[in-house]
Amino acid sequence: MHIVAEDIRVVAYSREHARSISEHLFEGVPEEVVLSQREELLKPGPEKVFSVCALHGAEVVGVCTGVRMTWAGSRHRIEMVQVVVREGFRRRGVARKMMKLVAEHFSTRGVEIVQVSGEHTNKEAIAAYQRLGFHQFGLLKDGLKFDDSYSDEVMLAAPIQKMLGK
Repeated sequence: MHIVAEDIRVVAYSREHARSISEHLFEGVPEEVVLSQREELLKPGPEKVFSVCALHGAEVVGVCTGVRMTWAGSRHRIEMVQVVVREGFRRRGVARKMMKLVAEHFSTRGVEIVQVSGEHTNKEAIAAYQRLGFHQFGLLKDGLKFDDSYSDEVMLAAPIQKMLGK
């Protein structure tokens, strides 16, 4: 199966995507958990949080969420969180399409800077972000914790206009 970006449709997340996310993207995570976590994440509303899904047919093969910074002096920034693309669909422009739609959503809301981060060992994701125009601005020692294991977090940023190809 050869998948290209044109085979992927990116849409705003809705509750109807939870089952496919639990079955195809976060395998083993019950649908109820996906629903409750996404509802909690999206509770602040579209001015502060916007989430998209990448679809191949009716199957969710990617998710991406933008979260606006809320404290004074930083409201012009969003952080892309939970940028996940299913194996087999990576290196096909899926993350680019999702991140661009999130950037478009926030570009009309005064956002100027997009941030993203990744585990320092995830060289593929970091390289993908850099191809999108992101530049590393920091490394947070032990910034990520999984169970009792720590990992360094690479922090990157790009002007939103660059994300939009302007």
